[in-house]
Amino acid sequence: MEKLFKKNQGGTVLFLGRVTNFTPIELSNFLEAQGMKYADKYTGQEVVLLVLSSMMTPLEEELSYDLYDMKVPDVKLAEFENFYTSHIKPNTLLMSLKLSNDQERLTRLLKNSSFPDDVYLKLFKMYNWGSEGVYENDENRDATITFVERFYRPDGFRDPAMVYSPITLSNIARDAKTSDILDAMLTMPNHEIKQSRKEDLRPKNLYEIVALNPNVAPENIRYLLSFNDDRIKSFLACNSAIRVDAQELIFKKSNVVTKIMLTQNSNLDDKLFIELLKSDDEIVKSLLTFQKLTDLRLNSILESNLSEEVMKLMGENQEIVDVAEKLIGLNKMLDHKLSSNKQLNSEQLSELYKKYGDEFILALSTNPNLNPKLLEEFYVKGEERVVVNVASNPATPQAILDELGKRNIHRYNRGLAVNPSVKLIYLEQFALDSELIMLMTQNQTYLDSINSAHIGMRNDDRY
Repeated sequence: MEKLFKKNQGGTVLFLGRVTNFTPIELSNFLEAQGMKYADKYTGQEVVLLVLSSMMTPLEEELSYDLYDMKVPDVKLAEFENFYTSHIKPNTLLMSLKLSNDQERLTRLLKNSSFPDDVYLKLFKMYNWGSEGVYENDENRDATITFVERFYRPDGFRDPAMVYSPITLSNIARDAKTSDILDAMLTMPNHEIKQSRKEDLRPKNLYEIVALNPNVAPENIRYLLSFNDDRIKSFLACNSAIRVDAQELIFKKSNVVTKIMLTQNSNLDDKLFIELLKSDDEIVKSLLTFQKLTDLRLNSILESNLSEEVMKLMGENQEIVDVAEKLIGLNKMLDHKLSSNKQLNSEQLSELYKKYGDEFILALSTNPNLNPKLLEEFYVKGEERVVVNVASNPATPQAILDELGKRNIHRYNRGLAVNPSVKLIYLEQFALDSELIMLMTQNQTYLDSINSAHIGMRNDDRY
């Protein structure tokens, strides 16, 4: 178009069909700046370029064919919009809108998909929602749809109808990878999410979902805290993006629920960890269950003189690798929990067995890190509940799994059905049992077999 305009200065650009994103005055001014003339009706003038909308009347379509026969070049309206938009200076446009507060023009500009995301978001934040919700009038609904069409990018299949679904906004807020999108969403009315079930610990509106997103910017965290809303504080409390200063502010103004959420923050500050240790048992139990345990934190726990009932919760913690050796032997209840914890290594589990013997055999037999020789010993002992655990343990020697598969005893088959180390030949036999096939939905070996069958990759050497 640049070359065509330079070659045909003073020529006419004819627009056929409906143009919604620009007014005739805007198009006329733009073309005049390019040394061209604007027209939306053909009166026999010399046309050097035809711009075709997707919405044309039959008469306009017939005229476009006639002009095509006359060798008049044409472009689609979307191509022209890209060309027009590339000549817009964003800072000038934003200043003009700020001074004029022309919401009608702003609404049209939001529909222009040619703007890059950063410019669009600046425009979007200037939109005035009035006192109504995001879908409660035509103008707000149109603005919301431009946002959804631009940023609803699911990983899987995209249903076009989802663009018009109110739930899609919550999906964008949940999945947004950049803070600028979340920043723009906080300029929208706080859209409520309708839920079929009442669950207090699930987000119920747009701001609560934004509060959970780890990409939320520090300035937006402060903005969300300014609402002084306990639910928003609770969701922010478990957000790993929250910095220490915000964590401290939340802690000072938090109720029990918010403190429990804070105990589940993977970036909890050490000082707050120590402060939370002084809380009620419910909060301390959550802290010991979910927080990563380091030497510093373990020392603070030991100095707190907690009961054995509370201390045993460290045995369920999946972030104990750094202190696992130091936890063994602190108390019997804790050792029992540690016996089934997958964070312990083979040597540490063997140490527990030497110390307690068969007293902990049920818990130890579930642990995939247990020495296979010990699993052989447990199997030989023949205690039914232990054999079921051995059947489900991926570390169990193959010879034992084969023997159990051949025995075909239902209570043992239930353990084998979830074990990814079991040969596929047995798993396929279990597929005839409705209960076992439900259990096998957890078995990656069986699921991989099903997936490979669908893409024609199965072969007979899989046994």
